[in-house]
Amino acid sequence: MKTINMKPYFFHDGIKVLAEKFKGTENIYLGIRPYGFHAGNQLPFMVYPMLLCQEIEKLGKKASFTFYVFINDWEQYQLDGPDPKRYPFNIYPLGSTFQYTKLPGDQQTGIVDHWHPIIENAVRESLSKFPSVSVKSVRNSDMKQMGEMKRILIETIKNPNLVADVLAEHTNTTVLPTPRIYALAVCPKCQQVNGHSEVLTDGSISHQCDACKQKSNGSYEDFDYWFYHKPLALPRISIFNIDLCITGADHYREGDFIVRQKLFESYKLKNKLPLTLYTQTVYGKDGQVMGKSKKNDVYLDPKYLYQKVINNNSDKLLLEE
Repeated sequence: MKTINMKPYFFHDGIKVLAEKFKGTENIYLGIRPYGFHAGNQLPFMVYPMLLCQEIEKLGKKASFTFYVFINDWEQYQLDGPDPKRYPFNIYPLGSTFQYTKLPGDQQTGIVDHWHPIIENAVRESLSKFPSVSVKSVRNSDMKQMGEMKRILIETIKNPNLVADVLAEHTNTTVLPTPRIYALAVCPKCQQVNGHSEVLTDGSISHQCDACKQKSNGSYEDFDYWFYHKPLALPRISIFNIDLCITGADHYREGDFIVRQKLFESYKLKNKLPLTLYTQTVYGKDGQVMGKSKKNDVYLDPKYLYQKVINNNSDKLLLEE
């Protein structure tokens, strides 16, 4: 697969270039952990889709994009590992996935069931002026039976070095020899994601849970899974024939632009590589990158964010509100 002609697109200037290239009918990828929705999420999910549609229609084309909102319910609620900040590619889940996590302070409501409609409705609201645009939301768990999801997930369990070797070679981050885990089964007994999963010679799955000590054996379909977000992107891109991914510039600085291309090669994906549009990194009033873990996350008026984006083509968006 040739990747030499691929290039990233950045910020409002990148939107204008893509509007020139696109027909207005492309499939666009938006992926998110269902754990809050703040200004850092509003850029790729609300402001940039709206700006792209506006630029398309300025050129006399109809905005008829399909925006796929991928709800990452197979990601971990919390991370563990030798040192997740220093060695972010030698990690594993602490506890369970979002699929099995309840909303803090409300043990009756699943965190995904709470945040999924909020996220999806925010995207729909931002695109309400474009009646030909479609918004479709997809949970990872909804994709379990899809062939490409199964193939890539099983390959990741069998050979985690498909991911680790790419990360070691194409990022500036040290990747330790162990642990290298990028997919695990969820224990059917306790719903924790701790232990070891193995693909047996007959294609079945064996999982030894370190939390409850239960050993479980069954078919692929008998389990739910934790799937690290970098290889997880591949089946979503492939199955839904994605033309463009919109994501934060922090992922570009982490090396994701080259890593994704190399993972396409490692997993032998035959479909086209999508283009990538990067959004500014949002900084809170405290000067820190906005994030729920930093407790500086806020939801802002989309009109305010819109003005900030069109008047700023740097990689940082500093909030004043």
